[in-house]
Amino acid sequence: MYTILIVEDEMNIANTLKNHLEKYGYQCHIVFDFERVFDIFQEVEPHLVIMDINLPAFDGYYWSRKIRQLSNCPIMILSARVSELDQVYGIENGADDFITKPFVIDVVLAKINGQIRRVYGEYAQDSQKRTLKRGNTVLNLDAVRLSTPDEEELLTVKELMLCSMLFEAFPNVVSRQQLLSAIWDEEMFVEENTLTVNIKRLRKKLEGIHSSLEIATIRGIGYQLREKDI
Repeated sequence: MYTILIVEDEMNIANTLKNHLEKYGYQCHIVFDFERVFDIFQEVEPHLVIMDINLPAFDGYYWSRKIRQLSNCPIMILSARVSELDQVYGIENGADDFITKPFVIDVVLAKINGQIRRVYGEYAQDSQKRTLKRGNTVLNLDAVRLSTPDEEELLTVKELMLCSMLFEAFPNVVSRQQLLSAIWDEEMFVEENTLTVNIKRLRKKLEGIHSSLEIATIRGIGYQLREKDI
C-alpha cells in the first residue's frame, strides 16, 4: 500500500482527497500542524506528497525544498495560483507536477497513479533497475520492495536505506553508529530507540515474505544480515 502525505490547510479539500484516494487503495495522512510539516514527513515516510502553496507559517515552496533535501519521492503542488511563474517556481523548488484549483478529483488520481508507476512501478526503467539478492530475497532499490519468489513487501524510505546498507554489507556486521550517521541527519536529534524500531519493522517484513534471511543483533556493535540457521 502506497502512502500519501496531504499538506493542505483547507480541511474540506484535504478530506475530499483523502476519502477519494483511500477508495483506490492509497493510505493517506493529513497534516494538521503546519509548523511541523518536515517532521511529519520524516515520521510518515510517504511515497508521494500533495503540497498546497499557501500555508500557515511557511509556504509549500519552502517545505518542498526541505523535503527534496532528504527524499526523491514525488511532490505534487496543488494550488489556486495559476500563473506560469508559480508553476515554474514550483518545479524549480522540487515539485514534480503542478495542479491548479479548482481541480477534477479523477485527474488528480490519474496524475498520482502516473507518478507512482513512474517512480515505483511498471514505468520505472527496467533496464536500469537496481537490485540486490541475498539468499532467496531480492531488494529492489527502484521499486522500494523486498521480495521472495512468492511474496513481497513495500518498504518505507528509512527501511529501504537500512535494508540497502545491510544487504551491501552481507554477511558482515554494520554498527549502529554507521546506520545512524548514514540515514539520519547528524544535526537532528534522534531518539535512542528510533533505529531499534525500524530494525524491528524490517524483521517483521522479512518474516512476512518468508525470507531465508534474518537480522541479528550483535551486542555492543550493531546488526548483521545473515542466513537463518536451519
